Amino acid sequence: MIKFDKKIIGTNVKLLREALGLSQVDFSHLVEVSPGTITNLEYGRASNSLSTLEKLLVFFNIEMNDLLYGEISIPADFRESFINEHKTNKELLNLLHKRPTIVYAIKFKLLKSNFLDKPREIGEVKAYFEKFGWSFLGTSISNALKRMPDSIEIKKHQTKLNTNEYSRKKYNDGE
Repeated sequence: MIKFDKKIIGTNVKLLREALGLSQVDFSHLVEVSPGTITNLEYGRASNSLSTLEKLLVFFNIEMNDLLYGEISIPADFRESFINEHKTNKELLNLLHKRPTIVYAIKFKLLKSNFLDKPREIGEVKAYFEKFGWSFLGTSISNALKRMPDSIEIKKHQTKLNTNEYSRKKYNDGE
């Protein structure tokens, strides 16, 4: 009997869902499983039934090995390619043309650009997202950035009280 590594599957499902900018609820609706199943799957708590895995493989048009072994590689244009590939699926397109999740906006737009190469205030980050037609509350952006300590550096503004500046974390190993 084949044993699946629930953590690897969960990590890959979460990466794929986030790369599309979908909430767990919207994603669960599209793949026709409960939101609780998606939550449990992403946290490695699900039993990973073959029928659920099959739905995910069909939805993402990927092979079983891609989902099961190692962290999946997400191309920079994943969401755009997915939209183009599924242009006849109106339900999917309606969801993908909505504002994406804030995690998508940060991971796949903000951090893929050079915008945070210099320190920015939340108002600047908010304006950056508005260029894409996405409106997020400044507090939501700030909270999301704080949950990404591996990627984001947060420092107090030198002259403005109660103001933080956010920048891309610089790595010592040349990354």
